[in-house]
Amino acid sequence: MKVVVLLGGISPEREVSLKTGEAVVGALTRLGHQAIPVDPDRELPRKLLELGPDFVWIALHGATGEDGTIQGLLDWLGLPYNGSGVLASACGMDKVVSKDLLQGAGLPVIPYQVLENPEAAPLACLEALGLPMVVKPAQAGSSVGVSIVQTISEFPEALEKALRYSPQALAETFIPGKEITVTVFGKKTYPAIEIIPQVTAFYDYEDKYRAGGSRHLLPPDLPETTLDLLSDYALKVYRAFKCRGVARVDFRVTPEGQAWALEVNTLPGMTSTSLVPEAMAAAGISFEQLVKLSLEDGLSRLL
Repeated sequence: MKVVVLLGGISPEREVSLKTGEAVVGALTRLGHQAIPVDPDRELPRKLLELGPDFVWIALHGATGEDGTIQGLLDWLGLPYNGSGVLASACGMDKVVSKDLLQGAGLPVIPYQVLENPEAAPLACLEALGLPMVVKPAQAGSSVGVSIVQTISEFPEALEKALRYSPQALAETFIPGKEITVTVFGKKTYPAIEIIPQVTAFYDYEDKYRAGGSRHLLPPDLPETTLDLLSDYALKVYRAFKCRGVARVDFRVTPEGQAWALEVNTLPGMTSTSLVPEAMAAAGISFEQLVKLSLEDGLSRLL
C-alpha cells in the first residue's frame, strides 16, 4: 500500500513525533509498503488529495495530532488511519474531560482542581489537595509543563508554567507510589510496565524520551491480584473513551495497593524508548507485527 506517515507537526512534542515517524516509516518499508513521510502544514488537505494514499499513519503527538483534529480531517476525506477516532482522541487529550469519563466509568480518580486564572489563589488548592501537589496543563501530552509543588511558594511558578501550554491547568494531590502503564489493543491488554524515573522525581518529558531517562520494570513488582485489577481497569477506560487500535492507560499505585486511574494515551509513542512496543514485545509481538496489526485495524473501519 501507499502509506502517508504524518510526523513532526507544530506541537511542543514535535521532536518525539519525528522519532516515532522515523520508526514507523522503517517498519512499513520492511513490510513492503511505500511509506511517504509528510510534515503537516496548512496545505495538508491538498497534499493528501494529490498523493492519494491508501492509508494515513498518524505519528503526531500533542495538540493537532492526538486531539481529534487530524482524525476529523481524515474522516472528512474518507482516508483510513491508525488509532482512535475524533471522540476518543479529543477526550483523551483533555484531562478535565478525562477525569469526568474516568469517574463515570467507576474508576478511582485522584482529587483535583481545575485552574484557568494565572492569579489563582494557592491557598484554595492547598486546602483542597494538600502538599505536595502536581500542577500540569489540562490539554497537553507527554508530561509537558508538569511540576511537583513541594511548598506553597512554588505554586505560582508551576501554574504559570502549565498555562503556557494550555488554557487550563490541573492541580492534583501528589500520590506517592508506583507509576504503572497498561497497553490495550482491541479487547485485550498486554503486560503492565512499571516506570521508574531516573532523571527527575516523576515521569516527565525527559524521563520519557531521553535514553536512560527511565527504567522499565516488566513485570512490575506488584501482586498478581493488583495486576489483574489494573488490566480490568484499563479495559474499562478503553471502552469508556471508545478507543480504537492501540492505547495506553496510566495508573498510580500506592504502597498499600490502591490504584488510581490517571489518563489514557490514544496515540502512544513508538520511539526506541516507548512503552507500547516494549509491552507488545513481551507478549511476542514484534514492532513490524504491531504496525501490521494497526494497519489492519484501521482498514477494518471501511468494511
